[in-house]
Amino acid sequence: GSAPGLLDLRIIGTDNRETPYKLEIRRGTKEQRDVPVAIRDQGYVQGEYNTFIADLSRDGVLHNRIEFQTTSINFQRTAVVETSNDLTTWAVVAEGIVHDFRLMDTVGMSRNTAMAYPDSTARYVRVRVLDDGNGSLAITGAHVFAVQEEARREVLWPVAITDISPGSNEGTAQVELDLCHDGIPTDRLSVTVDDVNFDRDVTLEASDDGETWRTVQSRASIFAYDTPRFTGENLSFTYPETTTRYLRLVIHDADSPPLTVTDVQVWGVERRVLFFAKPGEAYKVYYGNADALRPTYDIDRLLGFLDTTDLPMASLGAQMDNPQYVEKLEPFTERFPWLLPLVLALAGLLVGGILLSVVRQARKALPPQE
Repeated sequence: GSAPGLLDLRIIGTDNRETPYKLEIRRGTKEQRDVPVAIRDQGYVQGEYNTFIADLSRDGVLHNRIEFQTTSINFQRTAVVETSNDLTTWAVVAEGIVHDFRLMDTVGMSRNTAMAYPDSTARYVRVRVLDDGNGSLAITGAHVFAVQEEARREVLWPVAITDISPGSNEGTAQVELDLCHDGIPTDRLSVTVDDVNFDRDVTLEASDDGETWRTVQSRASIFAYDTPRFTGENLSFTYPETTTRYLRLVIHDADSPPLTVTDVQVWGVERRVLFFAKPGEAYKVYYGNADALRPTYDIDRLLGFLDTTDLPMASLGAQMDNPQYVEKLEPFTERFPWLLPLVLALAGLLVGGILLSVVRQARKALPPQE
């Protein structure tokens, strides 16, 4: 029920004074700095692993991510990352899966050859990409990064599937969703399906009334594979944030059988309001003023010097009408737009009648014509 962007939000304390606050939209942040390295000792141990060492030239440089380049495609391997200061003693700092999967070179492509690890200041980073019985990879280079990242915080919103039916275009199926309220910000959707070994394009549409639809994401893809050469899935995609109540997922099946969609989840970026609360004080949240402007408080600058990671969480009570609210009436002429033309018309008739009476009296006062 609030204005877009929560700009009409106000917090009022027991003393009826406005309490400053800061609205945080927790989209997350990421700063990535490329650390210069020289690649050395690159090679392949038959039947065991590809390997190379990234040399940062000196120790004491912060880094926590490495990504290698390769011309090989359609692979899935285990990679191990190690660090050292003397090329003799190595510490394992990360282990995980790297992969490349694509259809027809670029369509349906999914690639990840990056490995994150805890902050390190070691001079050398060694990567071993295990053979897994599939032969050597053509590794052409690597980059090391120092990444500072604040995780995105999400809210899972309740959503109901209201209809699953064939789409308006041949070879499509559509899933209609209802968030039950207007104004809920969403920007990520994931589906649960019973099928496997598929790769489909999808389109997402939004509507305020469930009748008129507009496209918010013209093309995304969902896939799930379980084959000897690749196992993996991506059943989630992001889209530009929207606050409409209704969403419609259009799945482009072409000539393939429709997918069996069993569940849909919708996510949005978490909003939180930070303010200084006095012990024992009760606070009320006011909203709904369409004419309100976004407030500006000193707390916007103060929070940069405070730790806000583990704050106590306030809970909302029941929503109620504001007993002091007085409806702002439109001007009289806007509430009765027909009144002014009517008054002008009556005034015109009145003036015309008066003039006609004056003319008649003037004629009687004049001498008769010869």
